[in-house]
Amino acid sequence: MTGAAARFGWHADSYDTSLASIRYRLLMPLEALQAQGVPIARFDPARDPASYDAVIFSKSHSAGAVAAAQALRAAGRGVIFDLCDNLIAAHAVRHVSDARLARFRAMLDAATHLTFSTAMLAEQIGAAVPGATADRRVIPDALDMPDTLPPPSSRDGLRQMAALDRFLARRPDALHAIWFGKSLGSVSGYAHLHAVADLLAAQPFPITLTVVSNAPLRWLLGRWRWRLPVHYVGWRQETAHAVLQRHRVAVLPVASNDYTVGKTINRPATALLAGLGVVADSIPSYEELRPFVALDDWEGGLARYYRQWEAEQPLLAAGRAHLAARYSPLAVARQWRVVLDRL
Repeated sequence: MTGAAARFGWHADSYDTSLASIRYRLLMPLEALQAQGVPIARFDPARDPASYDAVIFSKSHSAGAVAAAQALRAAGRGVIFDLCDNLIAAHAVRHVSDARLARFRAMLDAATHLTFSTAMLAEQIGAAVPGATADRRVIPDALDMPDTLPPPSSRDGLRQMAALDRFLARRPDALHAIWFGKSLGSVSGYAHLHAVADLLAAQPFPITLTVVSNAPLRWLLGRWRWRLPVHYVGWRQETAHAVLQRHRVAVLPVASNDYTVGKTINRPATALLAGLGVVADSIPSYEELRPFVALDDWEGGLARYYRQWEAEQPLLAAGRAHLAARYSPLAVARQWRVVLDRL
């Protein structure tokens, strides 16, 4: 559907398809909604905002987003402000500017509806902004289903895979573990990985660790402390799934703090959908995976995946079926459609 014909718009400050958060939160459910015949398209900045019946704002904290949201609200249209990060908590540790936080609060003020990626995030924002009266709903991210992902084909992607294969082949008897994600100072990412690297090195069986991220300098600065074989892979959308599949277990340490407790299920779910086991610390969104993976049991979980891999397969398969039913683009689009149908 063309933007001119759409009743509903979906706004983001960037539609960069290489950003997993944009694909999971916006592009995948948008495509699924369009396939169902819902008159929705990417927000067209050339259109008068008031010509839409409603606009969803995801990852939208720019001055342009605020202006569009305020114009919609003034015209009596729907303003659905979609939240997937706790910017208030990020601001508290100086990772969000005062200006961006002010725009975030302006979006909250303009919203007629609020959607959240997790129930905990909804609770956190509700506590931080008690005066907000907008209708609220929790809608999860959509996730990539493995059968929809093509293999790497570019020269750089194939080179990256070949380097990883050489690293893993040097230690064929090891438990091949992987960590992937972003870092936010002391509250998430590498800050939590350092302690787990020591735990991995202390196990009575060999373990390798592959680190997938977009911050090679921070990895290099901390890598010297780790006492196990480690390989760094720069994150690429093209190779992300194939890189995961070269490993047996994803290790996901998460310290509980105001920023992390509201995060989504995406990382352990992505690993599980790729066929891996998962050993992780628990946060609220991870709890639904407890029947299928190892939460809060690092040594036991690592040993299970090293020694009992075949015995773990029924649990892992059940976990994948659970995720496919709840987090496919079609399943998530149905939840967005409920919101739009009420406008």
